[in-house]
Amino acid sequence: MIMETVEGDFASGHLADGKHSESPGTAARLLFLSHEASRTGAPIFLLNFLRWFRRNRCFDMRILTGRPGVLTEDFARIGMVDSFEPSAAVWYRAMRKLRLQHRYDSNHFAQLRQRYLKEKFDLMYVNSVASARMLEFLSFVECPVVCHVHELAGAIAEIGVRSIARLEERSPVYIAVSHAVKNNLVTNHRISEDRIKVIHGFVPSTQSAIEAEAARKIVCGKLGIRQNANLVCACGSIEFRKGTDIFLQVAGEVVRKYDGAPVHFVWVGGRSDRVEIMQARVANFGLRDVVHFVGLTSDAEMYFKASDMFILTSREDPFPLVVMEAAQQEKPILCFANAGGAPEFVEADAGFVIPGFDVDGMVDKVIELLSSPGLRGRMGLAARNKVLSRYNLNLGAARVAGVIETAIANCSDKDRGLSIRGYAHDSPGVSVR
Repeated sequence: MIMETVEGDFASGHLADGKHSESPGTAARLLFLSHEASRTGAPIFLLNFLRWFRRNRCFDMRILTGRPGVLTEDFARIGMVDSFEPSAAVWYRAMRKLRLQHRYDSNHFAQLRQRYLKEKFDLMYVNSVASARMLEFLSFVECPVVCHVHELAGAIAEIGVRSIARLEERSPVYIAVSHAVKNNLVTNHRISEDRIKVIHGFVPSTQSAIEAEAARKIVCGKLGIRQNANLVCACGSIEFRKGTDIFLQVAGEVVRKYDGAPVHFVWVGGRSDRVEIMQARVANFGLRDVVHFVGLTSDAEMYFKASDMFILTSREDPFPLVVMEAAQQEKPILCFANAGGAPEFVEADAGFVIPGFDVDGMVDKVIELLSSPGLRGRMGLAARNKVLSRYNLNLGAARVAGVIETAIANCSDKDRGLSIRGYAHDSPGVSVR
């Protein structure tokens, strides 16, 4: 079992407000696994779902994160939280470097096992293929499994296909966040289609407290640029799969070809060390004054609101939440046809789907939108209406809850069937389970 450095120190169970039930037998008990508690796509998705789930369903919930992080306290307001990895403290990292952490690890896992042995879980919800690494340790937990898949082929290859094998040992029901994700599971991992439910990603409906012009004034002030500039926004971690190099290519070509008002390209997100690398690369491309990497921020919505459009330059992205978050701010979306699930959202009305990975094709569509405020407005409005009507939290979360409830009910039906057969075979009044 591989241990990694964590970002906080919430190794023990923690409950912030004590509002969920601990009384045995009062409600079904669910264990939710999240590969980490970072402010990234899958953990944020789980947090939004659990908040809705707690308000609308009566279950006891326990959460196990692969490592602590900035969302740990948010999870703890929903249910008891444990961390699979013991600590992120400096002393623990030093022990790991010296390979002296094994005794501490053993004690941590022994305590975690004892806590979970005392609980009878009715279902385990695995919130990503990456979370499956915890299943080997949880082999003593016997219950139905639902796995919500937020990964495509490249991400699964990085995680390790062993994670799919671990999942398959539990014969889970899979929820795929897009048809692209489902197709990958069927084609590359030979998982039966009837075990996969497609439920597109969803986001909470938000009403921005600030108008677009006010947001633009703030963002332009932060970037040190004129307010009449055009803004093209992208968002995500900084890595090859997200296409940050393609983003620079698009920016360079648009700036070279477009003869209207100045155009600035803004990338929101990314670790500070990678932001520094990209800023150096921007200088090498001669784009220092027009391309901005702003790093991680709690004001991503502000940048979406201030921008004229959102471009997704990813080579692979299952069904990115940032697309819907930008769409809620009435921004048209540009994406590549072969990159994953985003085209399933954009379709023909909410932006442009660029065939293949045609950089020149994306450049042309960016310029077309810059040149046509009316087209931008119509596509942006269609994008927002689509989120509100088809990809909102209430609708999507209810569908996920339905999968969970069906899995629990099916397991209960099987148990009842065993009990009936046992009654016929054994002494009256004795159930075999």
